[in-house]
Amino acid sequence: MDRGPCRLYKMTLSAIKSAKFAIPLVLLALILVALSGRSSNPKVWGVVVSGLPDRVTTALADEDVPLYILKQTHEPLLRSDDGQNYYSKVLISWRRNADSSEYLFCPDPKSEFDETHPLTAGILKEHLEKITARFSGLYSIGADGECVKVKFGVGRKGYMQFLSMYENAPTLKLTDLIELGLGKYQVSEIDRERITLDKKRSCRNCYGKIVVYESARDYLSDLQRPDIADFNRIAWREIPEEVLGHFKVFDNIPLKSFGLVLVSSDKDVRRIVYNCMDIAQLRSAVCPHAKRFNDISTILLAGVPGARPGSPAQECGADKRITGGKRIVLAAVDRDNRAQLQLVAADFFKKTGIKMDIHLYSAGDLVQVLFDRPHPYDMVPIVYSVVQPEYETFFKDFCVKDGFLDYNLPRIAELRSRLLRVEDERQKSEIAVEITKALAEEYVVLPLFQEVKEFYYPAEIRNLVIGKGFTEYPEISDFRW
Repeated sequence: MDRGPCRLYKMTLSAIKSAKFAIPLVLLALILVALSGRSSNPKVWGVVVSGLPDRVTTALADEDVPLYILKQTHEPLLRSDDGQNYYSKVLISWRRNADSSEYLFCPDPKSEFDETHPLTAGILKEHLEKITARFSGLYSIGADGECVKVKFGVGRKGYMQFLSMYENAPTLKLTDLIELGLGKYQVSEIDRERITLDKKRSCRNCYGKIVVYESARDYLSDLQRPDIADFNRIAWREIPEEVLGHFKVFDNIPLKSFGLVLVSSDKDVRRIVYNCMDIAQLRSAVCPHAKRFNDISTILLAGVPGARPGSPAQECGADKRITGGKRIVLAAVDRDNRAQLQLVAADFFKKTGIKMDIHLYSAGDLVQVLFDRPHPYDMVPIVYSVVQPEYETFFKDFCVKDGFLDYNLPRIAELRSRLLRVEDERQKSEIAVEITKALAEEYVVLPLFQEVKEFYYPAEIRNLVIGKGFTEYPEISDFRW
């Protein structure tokens, strides 16, 4: 328990009692308000999430909440916020030759994992040796003064994009649960209820600490936290006026799509669900507090090359009915939406003769069974959330051994393997479209929607810019108040 404020309160009262002069009651009231009010610690950024991770490592960079944290604690070698032009926050300089077969990276010694571990050429060389093996089988890495040189047998333009991914960001292992990155914050505490990040270097009028809380069952409790700064990652119904007055609001379309993953190995069941599930009814039941939905025809969302407008084609006729008491299980995050989901199940039974059982999980508990094969359910809504429009985010978990499905997809796995090898953006887009067609033919995932959402950020932030490149993953170290 944090006893700091209580101790300060007692010390203040003690000083008042022992003072040899009178303190006006108004001044006393101001002292007490200052000690107990919302602004008692204005440098803390409190964020509430559903599904707190049990560790902070780059291996989790394709998951929503871990990525939010990694955006604060880690920094990739290169950035490409506009998807085309690259720059770096941790290198003094970098360059490549004309055909992209040689790269030179010169670390900035001011970039640090912690106060005793700056980014050196030796650490950078070791890091590049480890991750480049995942990119290419033919390469060499060597020292070049205070810089590191990487050579490929042929031009590899895709290497820059590879280095801009958070899963490839430089790290130092602190414990089995925590990695140090080159971001402005580092993890100081991690448990089942919260993860605390401390800023490595103090600064004026900035957030010196970030606390990531596991959401309470009662969303109003989340909104009443004294240090709440970001509640955009939880489902809420209405925002109390006393909370709303401290925030600015704006609309945005996040890089986030929702799809119903059809886990069952029974392709006939998948075919019926894909064709006969009422998309509008299901998405309203799965996300009962979302206000607006954008239709999507594949799981690729608007902003990703290869995405298509409209809704998926569905044909639900008499041949889609099954007799004999077939039962299937729908798993979903518990958002006090059992009644809505049971209506979905009842309507689906009328159309198909298949009974649907509803199993609700907390966000954290659902994450624990997402990758266990066989799964305890036949279908589950999944969120695909990205910082960069990377195809791997959407396709990987349909192909890996411990993925979403209870069956194998060799053709799609082969297409994904091709996708990972090519570097031409047009070819990537063509293969991605081919994969989405194959997913539809195998009835693997039913696209539901891309969310349109209101975002709330503290009114005290003076330099919040909404526009090109803004996503739902704020970089808190940049904010000033």
